Amino acid sequence: MRLPDGKDAISRRRFLTLLSASASLAVGTSCSRIDRGTIVPFTKRPGGIIPGVANYYASTFQEGLATHGVLVKAREGRPIHIAGNSEHAVSRGSASLRAMGDLLGLYDPDRLRGPLYKGEPATWEDARKTLAKALSDARLMERRVLFLTNALVSPTQKALLYDLRLALPGLRHAAFEPAAPQPEIAESTALFGKAIIPRVHLDRAGVVLSLQSDFLGTDPNAPVFTRDFSRRRAVSGRGSGMNRLWVLEGSMTLTGANADQRLQARPSALAGVAFALALLLNQKHALPLPEGLTPEDFKPFEIRRAAQAAGIDPAALRLLADNLAHAGKSALVLAGPALTPQAHAACYLLNSMLGAVGNTLDLAGAPPPPELTGFSELQSLLQKAEQGEFAIGIFWSTNPAYAFPDHSLWKKAVAKIPETYRIGLYEDETALDCAWRLPEHHWLESWGDFEPSSDYVSLRQPVSGPIHDTMQAEEFLLECLRRMKVRTRPSYCDYLKSRWQSDVFPAGSPVPFESFWNAALHDGGARREPRQQPPFVMNAAALKDAIATSSPATAGGLELVLSPGSGVYDGRYANNGWLNELPDPVTKSDWGNPVLLSLSDAERLGVQQEDVVSISIGSMTVETPVIIQPGQSPGVAALALGYGRRTGSVAVGIGVNAYPLINILSKSPYLLTGVKIIRSGERREIPKTQMHDRMEGRQLARSLTLAEYSHEPEHHGEKHAKHEPHHTASLIPELKFPQNKWGMAIDLSLCTGCSACVIACQSENNVPVVGPERILDGRHMQWIRIDRYYEGDLRSPSVLHQPMLCQHCDNAPCEIVCPVNATTHSPDGLNQMAYNRCVGTRYCSNNCPFKVRRFNFFDYTSTKREPEILVYNPEVTVRPRGVMEKCTFCVQRIQDVRQLAKFESRQVRDGEIQPACAAACPAGAIVFGDLNDPESRVSKMVKMDRHYRLLEELGIKPSVTYLTDIANPAITKDRA
Repeated sequence: MRLPDGKDAISRRRFLTLLSASASLAVGTSCSRIDRGTIVPFTKRPGGIIPGVANYYASTFQEGLATHGVLVKAREGRPIHIAGNSEHAVSRGSASLRAMGDLLGLYDPDRLRGPLYKGEPATWEDARKTLAKALSDARLMERRVLFLTNALVSPTQKALLYDLRLALPGLRHAAFEPAAPQPEIAESTALFGKAIIPRVHLDRAGVVLSLQSDFLGTDPNAPVFTRDFSRRRAVSGRGSGMNRLWVLEGSMTLTGANADQRLQARPSALAGVAFALALLLNQKHALPLPEGLTPEDFKPFEIRRAAQAAGIDPAALRLLADNLAHAGKSALVLAGPALTPQAHAACYLLNSMLGAVGNTLDLAGAPPPPELTGFSELQSLLQKAEQGEFAIGIFWSTNPAYAFPDHSLWKKAVAKIPETYRIGLYEDETALDCAWRLPEHHWLESWGDFEPSSDYVSLRQPVSGPIHDTMQAEEFLLECLRRMKVRTRPSYCDYLKSRWQSDVFPAGSPVPFESFWNAALHDGGARREPRQQPPFVMNAAALKDAIATSSPATAGGLELVLSPGSGVYDGRYANNGWLNELPDPVTKSDWGNPVLLSLSDAERLGVQQEDVVSISIGSMTVETPVIIQPGQSPGVAALALGYGRRTGSVAVGIGVNAYPLINILSKSPYLLTGVKIIRSGERREIPKTQMHDRMEGRQLARSLTLAEYSHEPEHHGEKHAKHEPHHTASLIPELKFPQNKWGMAIDLSLCTGCSACVIACQSENNVPVVGPERILDGRHMQWIRIDRYYEGDLRSPSVLHQPMLCQHCDNAPCEIVCPVNATTHSPDGLNQMAYNRCVGTRYCSNNCPFKVRRFNFFDYTSTKREPEILVYNPEVTVRPRGVMEKCTFCVQRIQDVRQLAKFESRQVRDGEIQPACAAACPAGAIVFGDLNDPESRVSKMVKMDRHYRLLEELGIKPSVTYLTDIANPAITKDRA
């Protein structure tokens, strides 16, 4: 047993004291070590807070250009869990897994805890005085100020920027988002005269074509897209229809893994394929081309030539065109951020020809995106800084020292700026190059607003007071304006409310503004009349230019696709243990960014799994291990961004930084050509949570095509009959559940494998982070995992996802082998764990056929640094070393609802209990409820003809039911 620092042993008196206190501690939770510190009495309770009762606050999470409405659960003033806000008009209950994971960022011990000047502690007064004087001098002497931020999507932030520009005529603002869809923004500006990021309505789409677009995976709007997409995947019975997803891509993405029909293609050829589809739709299906274009303009993009260049069967493209034409305005074509501007132009063309604009693609409903600075524009700014053009540099919430490809130019530029200020959460790479390092509030400590659509404005409110000596950046800038003798509001909260009163509050409303404001705070936002916009008309000349500068042929050689990391995104969450340990939904690797190669490329290069290779583009080289990825297109490699950080106790040494590989002058910076990959001769183990990718003939994650399910019931029955148990004998007496029998149903047709449930469970149940070394030993601790299986030819497989958690078996194999009765069955059907009884024999784990029980080999909690322990949910025991743990169906949530129902003298309502995984699932694939209630949704789902239970032939009677996945392929022979 590990003892606290300075403790040699526990005395007999101390042991008896602890033993006598155990009864009172049994109903609560404790993660504190002995003699950690004094207990502060809760003598003056804040209003609205009741000890032991959670409070919920609506807020908004921003990531790049995307925003999500969230509901933050707080206990005694500290946030402990984040879920989606169903009242939010755009996200409608869907929350990003990175929003849920960034709760850990609030309590990150590596956050800056106070202002620093050249590495030494300073005060906010000194920082305000120094910056205000520097800005006043710059205004007086007409010196220029560089103000580099992340994307400013908040209307009130834009208003503050306007005030700053009025006060500082020499201010040069630039917004840098390293993972923003720069080609799409550039092409929309060329086509429509202004930047547009259209709203996408996947819930209206019958046929979706994705061109290297991971809209179900790494896209910041993936939760909303997943929810809408899955609405068209629900199959209620035979004869039901569903949408169809076509994916043309080079690297295997989560969207491609969920495709009904996936075609491998080189990304550089996809613009030509899209133009060829436009020509085919015009010639075969008589869909009109936009005014100013003729079929002669598309002559180079004859379907056979374009298909050959992309490595696609022309017959498949003709079938795709038929599907799109049949869907008409219910079709939708999407292009990913890695593709060229020409590919995005082709997508706008296809959507226009199909009539999708105004139905599945809404150009008018989306607010204009903020002005963004691309890599080439930032290079120009830094060159001006290197020449001494700027007197002051303020870098807020963006990290160019890490994400800008030319590190030497950044170093020279920042060295020539006399006054440099970094405003951010961490002492990161950019902060280390700046004189002033100013810590800002975490978003959970901040005020703000956002405009996710033209008819809705969402609010952000602080859920807790600041943990450290930090300040909201907007507040700091307002204070500097006041010191420059500029009249403004006394605080950013007042500034925000004032703008809402003038711009958002309906004129002539009979409701007082304070009531309107409080209602908006409660709901997380407010609706408003959308601004009228003129119709969007594509510029034929710009479209012709895109066609003329595109080619059906590929560049040749090896291509490299760069995309944000599924957990760490563009690197902003690189110091987050939850998101680092979250397995990539496709490769199941974590704690790094291996390069993905196809089987044929690996054979050609003489590379095996986990070989370290050097990736070279021009003079830049990085080294990383290899994953040979099934389904990867030959000639295409893939690498994730966001790793290879040089600061942060969690982030340092994890993966490689891929940003230096980017060609700054390229119009498609995330698609690199002329790549050279050479084997280095070394090997490096890759942490993975799934080592075997096949079902080996077992039907664990079952799948049928829509045709098989709808029109061949005999075949459907045969496919399942061999796995149905027949009068399985058991030595365990039949269990009776007189009141409730809790159970779960998981619809594999809806599940996309996004892993939001994994992060939600980790947050709710205090699941520890174990690190890459323990993952390599197979000792990951996550209570729920997403098993990913490949079926068919590994060069072009079909992919199935299956959430796997404790099945809460009635005849549980774990219970009958536990020698200390630590694992038992409750009267309502739960497989329970009594942690203080467990002695760590691990018999239960050996006897579990699903391998969902986790043994705590190490004490992961006692060595936590303050304030990280504040993230723990007080309703869930923090497990010590040497005990077995597993999914509990979130028993604490079951008990909370039961107590509320008892207090209100009523029965628990169906759907009222939501385990963390079910609440977080954007697809609605997980349903929980009472199996004893015939009217409950879960009871109806377990009676559907698609239902089955895993390993039921063992006679263990699982309480988790799966519904067979239904796919809708266009070419059935390609399905396994």
